[in-house]
Amino acid sequence: MTTKRIFALLLVALLTLGLAACGEDEPTPTATPEPAAVVATNTPAPPTDTPVPATNTPVPPAAAAVATNTPAPEANSASTANSFAAPGDVLDSYRTRGGLLINTTFPDGRTTKQEMLLEGAFVKTDNAYGSDQSFEMTLTEEGTTETVTIYQIGDWVSANTQGEWVTVGRDNAGLFTSMSDIFTSFTDQFVLESGEAEKLGDETIDGVATTHYQIQDVSIFTQMAQMAPDSEEVIDKAEMNVWVAKDSGYVLKYDVLAEVSNVKDTDASGAEVATTQRVNWSYQVYDVNSDITVTLPADAPEPGTINIPGFAEGEFPVPEGGKLAVNMTGMPEITSELSQEELVAFYTDTFAALGWSFSGDFGFYEVKKGETTFSLFIDTDDRGKGRAQVFADQ
Repeated sequence: MTTKRIFALLLVALLTLGLAACGEDEPTPTATPEPAAVVATNTPAPPTDTPVPATNTPVPPAAAAVATNTPAPEANSASTANSFAAPGDVLDSYRTRGGLLINTTFPDGRTTKQEMLLEGAFVKTDNAYGSDQSFEMTLTEEGTTETVTIYQIGDWVSANTQGEWVTVGRDNAGLFTSMSDIFTSFTDQFVLESGEAEKLGDETIDGVATTHYQIQDVSIFTQMAQMAPDSEEVIDKAEMNVWVAKDSGYVLKYDVLAEVSNVKDTDASGAEVATTQRVNWSYQVYDVNSDITVTLPADAPEPGTINIPGFAEGEFPVPEGGKLAVNMTGMPEITSELSQEELVAFYTDTFAALGWSFSGDFGFYEVKKGETTFSLFIDTDDRGKGRAQVFADQ
């Protein structure tokens, strides 16, 4: 999948902000609780904040904004507030939706389209993280659709991509918990650095009273895309409309339109050409403080369960003082107090005693018994101690 340069620039700019999903940092629990089981249900993935990778997920309906009682726009510009509240700080629950559409036009008139969609849900809870969340991100390009669905429930994060599940501890979820920042981090960066915005008046959107601001400053978009002063790409036109909730001061909705020229791409022959792009970026919070529950679908694995072929739960051999857990990539991982060489020797002897073959070199080993097989990769962790990762053959 060929990602267009401006697309990549915008994503990098947003991801480097380091803000957590829903515009706030993922709280760190004061104490590490025992893993709490999450009961799987038949509840389908709730819609909300999420665009990115795998399936034939249909495009969610566009965010509908019903505006009423809109006074005439004010002639003078007004400074925006210095900060906005994160929705999760002032709301008990909500859903989100977002879209990023990039239409590219080549010199010969050919056009391509990239589309990223987000659907998500948030509800405050009394767990160590303060909330349960879910989101689904769908990316469509050149006839291919990829979707990733992520649930942050209790102490665990469960992610599904291409029909396969990965479950990791919420403390180690990394990218899984920050993917929706692509949408939620945008407003703070754009509006706060703009300094000023034109106040267009008050509007009501889906029952929420808001103040409507507008920004039309190409230099801000250039800064957001982190374009170098000598960049050949040019943002020709840009407009951002932001609706801020009057009662709590959070961004309820934004719409961004930008036109970019001289964007380098390759044509059908592989030659580099200059293209033009039209970017449409939108995001909205809705179903504010409604009855929302975030639950895992029925096909999701029980969080905390570690499955290794040929071994029942709790029976995989671990050296004394070692620990078996799921790492941030969802793979079973054994940490130990042994050196790398000692850990290799431990598994060489242990698997032999259990009737398994153990062969390989340079850290990569195949473990086999009859028709059952898996791989071990043994290296050292950041303490210099031996570590083994399990890769099960599918």
